[in-house]
Amino acid sequence: MHSSSVLGLLALLPHTAWTLRWDPEHVAYNLNQNKGAIKPTDYWGEWENHTYHPSPSNWRFPFYVLTIDRYVDGDPTNNEANGTVFEHNWMTNQFRFGGDVKGVQYDLDYIQGMGIKTSKGIYLTGSPFINMPWSGDMFGPLDFTLLDRHQGDIEEWRAMITEIHRRGMYVIIDNTMATSASPVYHADGTVADTMRR
Repeated sequence: MHSSSVLGLLALLPHTAWTLRWDPEHVAYNLNQNKGAIKPTDYWGEWENHTYHPSPSNWRFPFYVLTIDRYVDGDPTNNEANGTVFEHNWMTNQFRFGGDVKGVQYDLDYIQGMGIKTSKGIYLTGSPFINMPWSGDMFGPLDFTLLDRHQGDIEEWRAMITEIHRRGMYVIIDNTMATSASPVYHADGTVADTMRR
């Protein structure tokens, strides 16, 4: 019985990857550059004229861990990106605080001043992808092809990563899939209501 449920779930996996279609409105945030893509296996993207920054031979060094939304608000214009009541209320821990990649980039001197220059690592928690409106911690991604507008567009992400690398530092971006807001299937094939709070 258990093995048949697992096999049933595995059979459903190819049908569970949903994303928004390519839309020119989202071009600055869409990691998929294939306008005609129908399914995730058709997606592609590239960072033109980018110089590869090699990984260290040994990742065993201290990292500074931060949640971007809870850090520095470098661009207040993106705080209300979705236009919902869930977006920006700094008096509560359930809403967004406004931190973004510009804020992290602007604050790299401070991070290095804390001794991070010797540790050389920044770990960004949560997912960089579009999240549920109330998910400022970035642990509720809705689409794994679109960057969350609250944190910054592709060029802002690239500028931050380039600056981190220019300083001889490394960055690891969390890719939180286990807590995604995408449909979750139970063993009996029914869909869990992940949008209810």
